[in-house]
Amino acid sequence: MGLPMKETRAGTVISVILSLLSMATLSVCLSRRVQNVQNWSRLPLVCWLILTIYVDSILFVSGTAIISQGFGIDTSASICSTALLLCLSCYLTTKVFIYYFLVERVYIIRRSSKSRLKDKLYLFNSFGMLVPYLVVIALNFYFRFADYEKDSCRIGMKRAAMIPLIAFDILVNVYLTSLFLIPLRSLYSYRTNRGSQTRTVALRTFIGSCCTLISSVVNLTLVMALGGEPGWICLMCCNIDSNGPFPQSSLLFHLTTSCSPFQRPSPPLDNI
Repeated sequence: MGLPMKETRAGTVISVILSLLSMATLSVCLSRRVQNVQNWSRLPLVCWLILTIYVDSILFVSGTAIISQGFGIDTSASICSTALLLCLSCYLTTKVFIYYFLVERVYIIRRSSKSRLKDKLYLFNSFGMLVPYLVVIALNFYFRFADYEKDSCRIGMKRAAMIPLIAFDILVNVYLTSLFLIPLRSLYSYRTNRGSQTRTVALRTFIGSCCTLISSVVNLTLVMALGGEPGWICLMCCNIDSNGPFPQSSLLFHLTTSCSPFQRPSPPLDNI
């Protein structure tokens, strides 16, 4: 039995519940970050990136809720196409922020004496990641499809765009996480104190990276294998999975980064 192309009554109820839970989760995560800010002018760049990721996630959840429950994704071809563009825009832009967050985290843990623009590894990680990803973004927009037939919407991307996206996601996450964990493991506090903050940060980073990467790869692979999904199911899966801009990953992101990065911006581990 195939997936129903048009949104069912049960699907509508589940979609509403997920939107409410998603917004509540994101609001709590964002408010917890903001409430401890003492000096916005001294807020580290890595903390601004975290806030940006949450704001982008909230915009996505709000936008999909309006499209799905306000207009109805199966209403017209234009709504169907808009839903796909919203998903792509929020997903891909949030991925950029998350990758850049990982780059910043590597720079912090290395304690480089050089400025960012003079640090060769930082420049390579930033522009070496950004330029290929711009190509991946272009491929996803070019090979997207939003089919509207018989009052039903089906959206997705072709394999020519999905395969590079999945491969790039795996490569960048493994590479940047390794660059972060290797110097972290060499610190004295990691090697001598099993209950140190350094070990806690390393464990949280490893768990968070594994969970979000698995979630991302599984979701993207399913979309590719199915040749697209009914629009209402795609939006629902994005809200459940949140492999970047959405609640599950945002919650993991909140739990696996420092709970108080705004209070003491100087020590490297507190900004990670």
